[in-house]
Amino acid sequence: MVLGPSLTIKALQKHIKEVDHHPEKKLQVVLKLIEEIGELSVEINHEIADGLTDKTKQNIKHELYDVIHFINHIANIYEIDLEEAIIEKDLINEQRYKRNRRQNND
Repeated sequence: MVLGPSLTIKALQKHIKEVDHHPEKKLQVVLKLIEEIGELSVEINHEIADGLTDKTKQNIKHELYDVIHFINHIANIYEIDLEEAIIEKDLINEQRYKRNRRQNND
């Protein structure tokens, strides 16, 4: 599968399952997610200390992808549809935090 500009969460989740699916390594995948979050925090710390450079922004972008990759990997291990989970949890949060849904006027 080739990823392109009209990428959906569902397509990304399918792609990651095709290229990186190891349900027998649940703990290692979670630890990898934690590692990637740590790497993202290092890059954000660099930005706070030194200002935002093109290199730091690129590194943040790549670390964000790594975090998303491992979130998708975990969802695939547990056969969780992330699009469905996002919609479901957003509705729960809407009620929990008494926030209103914005109308899409596009």
